[in-house]
Amino acid sequence: MAFTRILQRTTFLRALAPLAPFRNAFHSSSWQQKSSVVQWGYNSKKLKVFDSNSVIPEGPDKTWIAAGASHRLIALSGEDEAGILGEGMNHSGQLGNGARNDESTFSAIDTAGMSILGLACGREHSMLLTQGEEADGQLPTTKTILFGFGNSMYGQLGLGGSKDTLIQELTGHNVAGFVFEPSPTSVQLPDPTENVVQVVCGLDHTVLRTDQSNLYSMGWGADGQLGLGPESSSDRSLPTLIERLSYKANGKELGRVKYISSSTDFTLALLENNEVWIWGNAEYGQCMVNKKIDRILEPMHIPHPIPESEVVSSVAAGGTFGLLLTESGKVYTCGYGALGLGPEKTHILMPEQITALSGIRKIVASTDYAAAINDKGELFTWGTCGQTGRLGHGDFEHRFVPQRVVMPQEASGKVRVHDVALGQDGALAIVEYD
Repeated sequence: MAFTRILQRTTFLRALAPLAPFRNAFHSSSWQQKSSVVQWGYNSKKLKVFDSNSVIPEGPDKTWIAAGASHRLIALSGEDEAGILGEGMNHSGQLGNGARNDESTFSAIDTAGMSILGLACGREHSMLLTQGEEADGQLPTTKTILFGFGNSMYGQLGLGGSKDTLIQELTGHNVAGFVFEPSPTSVQLPDPTENVVQVVCGLDHTVLRTDQSNLYSMGWGADGQLGLGPESSSDRSLPTLIERLSYKANGKELGRVKYISSSTDFTLALLENNEVWIWGNAEYGQCMVNKKIDRILEPMHIPHPIPESEVVSSVAAGGTFGLLLTESGKVYTCGYGALGLGPEKTHILMPEQITALSGIRKIVASTDYAAAINDKGELFTWGTCGQTGRLGHGDFEHRFVPQRVVMPQEASGKVRVHDVALGQDGALAIVEYD
């Protein structure tokens, strides 16, 4: 199925009519390796394989994946096909197909002529980061363009609308209403000279990192998710500077932020000097300072909470727990839940090493579970499962220690997992195989 062209690149992207399931949607010769996207969870015990010659596991045109509470997105950037495939619930327009549906559906968004730099999903909202050429006077310059779509009840899309916006009149009176944006719409930063280089979503908030080492947030702020300071816990419907860690404000004395992670109601930030900072909900002790803090309204430094010989290389923020990855490939966990430390240890206030993991190169966390990929390309998951099947082990059982996910392709050859995205009820992985 061919994509239509982009209508207005800086305003919105054109959505196509609902597609057939992913397996039959794309057949391109632009990538000859055997790669696919594997999905599991969403109230199913089965792992489902979506084959496409356009799935590219790494490189500048790599495939991006993201998962929300009940929707998931796959971004393709091949030479022949470029677009965002969506599947799942769409009652808030979170698939970006220009419509809202009350039942599960498929969709596609055309991104031809753009490079995909990032993809993120919240509970019912989605963010897409792209790059395209644009004229600046006489000199061509490359700018990133951020699009938001879906639910913006708390302002999490950064488009200026929220439940507090007076958007409709009933019986002659202005009333607050829910805000939905079913088409990808560009988000404007306060400073047009900045480019967004990373976007992450919590349940109902969004955090942005720019090329000038500034952080912006928007959406729900009641638990300090926005990190705007001790006097601010209100929602914001436009990107708002997080002054404590932004280079143009107080953050200049601290150093530059190189990575951020969020999935639920708190955010972890990793600086270039390998310091870890946190803000948002910390009532389960996931703040790693040997105590519980109800909410952290402004970014707080976490004194090095692991052995001094270890250097933190990445972070992952779950719902009631946080993860730290070290340069040596070790994973540390802290907070509450099925932490990966066994059934006897479900609540700790200082990080402890998950000894069942080693040689890890990537960590990811969601509200109640987590995943790690080692240097062999093996994927491990742990956490609570319920009736979602989100751990990928073919059942609805919890896992209190990490367990390797067996991919369907292993029946015929060697498998290597390149990336994984965790939503609240299900997950996606990019898998390369012989």
